[in-house]
This record gives sequence, structure tokens and C-alpha cells, in this order.
Amino acid sequence: MIDLYQRSDFYLQRLNPMVKLGCLAVVIFSMVLCTDPITPLIVAAAALAALRVLGGVPWRAIFPLLTPFLLFAAAFLWMSILFPAERGGTLLLRMGPLLVTWENVWNGLSLGMRSLVFGVWSLLFSLTTVPVKLMLGLVQHCKLPPRFGYGTMAAYRMIPLFRQELEHIRAAHRIRGLGEARGIKGKWEQWKRYAIPLLAQAIRKAERTAIAMESKGFDDSRDRTYYERIPWTMRDIAFGGGTILLLLAVFLLRQLWLS
Repeated sequence: MIDLYQRSDFYLQRLNPMVKLGCLAVVIFSMVLCTDPITPLIVAAAALAALRVLGGVPWRAIFPLLTPFLLFAAAFLWMSILFPAERGGTLLLRMGPLLVTWENVWNGLSLGMRSLVFGVWSLLFSLTTVPVKLMLGLVQHCKLPPRFGYGTMAAYRMIPLFRQELEHIRAAHRIRGLGEARGIKGKWEQWKRYAIPLLAQAIRKAERTAIAMESKGFDDSRDRTYYERIPWTMRDIAFGGGTILLLLAVFLLRQLWLS
């Protein structure tokens, strides 16, 4: 399902992966300097809107993936209330020995919203970026050595093969009368039976892939040509400039609001 969104023909999917990666880094760095919850809330809401409108990802796919980040943000708020670095002076609520102060709630919301921004922008990047294009972009524009870039792509493409190989091993065991085990000890023994042939297959495939890549010149010994180029376009400039303008506007409003 994620692969379907990554390969859609929407605005975010047509961007150069490097500009999205750069914007993600800029947003994360800017949020480190932020100490209030309103600013990251606006930045997170803008990313969610972009993911839905410009990326074509439906809400039913966004919210399940967003749930762990919401729980993480709630954990920051809860920990700031329970174990504050300093007890605030504006009391909001007393629950026995627990004192809930406005300053602790504010700090917890700030930490939680910042973590939510990291999660939302990471989703924007991962749900709209094809991993192969990301590796090609790193090789072509960031001078990542081809042996690492193409090696990573080869490893990524092996994941479905390992899943298929695991299903073959399970079927072979069932044919031989070794059905699904029960209990913790039985499951552990079963996975040990699966792990040995799966590891052997992984080593064999990795060795063959390494030999094939070396024989075809996937190293740093020559100037390479590429079957698919990852170009820079006006869309990339517009998205990068829009992200920077959004951050500048939000921080300017923050200064006016706090002053």
C-alpha cells in the first residue's frame, strides 16, 4: 500500500527526493530552536495538509501511521507533568500529591508537538519518495559512492525475496510433517529451524549479488552514466522556497505573539 502512494503521480511524488530530504533537515533543525507548542503545531498541520492535498495520501492511510507519533507526544506531556525539571508556579490542578502546573503543561506540549513535527514530516518524506529514486538522487547529487547506493538498492529489493523464501521454507516443513508449533518453546524451536536455511539463502544471494555488481562495474573506478536521471525542476525550487517561507512566517508570527 505504501508503495502505491510512493509511485502516485502527484506533486510531492514528482519532486526531487533531495529537496524533500533537505526540507526535512531544515524543519528538524528549526524545531530544535522552538520552545512553544503553537509553532510546531502549525508546521505539523501544514505538512499534513500538504501530504493530503499535494501528495494524494488519504486520511485513512495517514492517521494509522500517525498514531505512534501521537502517543509519543502524549508521553512527553505526561512525563513533563509527572517528572518536571522545575515545578511551575501557576497551579492548574491538584490530584493528591500530584501538582499540575501551567508551566509544566506548556513544556510538555512543546516537546510533544516538536516530536509530532518530526513524525509528520518523516511521513511526508517516506510516503511520497520511492526508495530507488532516493538512492539515485544521493548518488547523482550528493556524490554517494555507487557501491553503497546500488548496494542499498539491491538489499532493499531482496526483502520481498526473503519473505517469499520464508514462505517456501514453511511449506517445505509442513510437507515433512512439521506443522505450526505451539507455545513459546515450540515457536522458538520453529524459528530456529527457519533461521538456518534462511540465513544460508541470504548469504548465497548476497555473494551472487556482490559478484554481479563488481563484474558490471558498480564501483568508483569510472565516470558512470545513468538509465534514469533525477533532475532539478522549478517544482523543487517552489517547494523548497515555500517550506522556508512557511518557517520564516511562523517564526515571525511567533515573535510578534510572544513580544
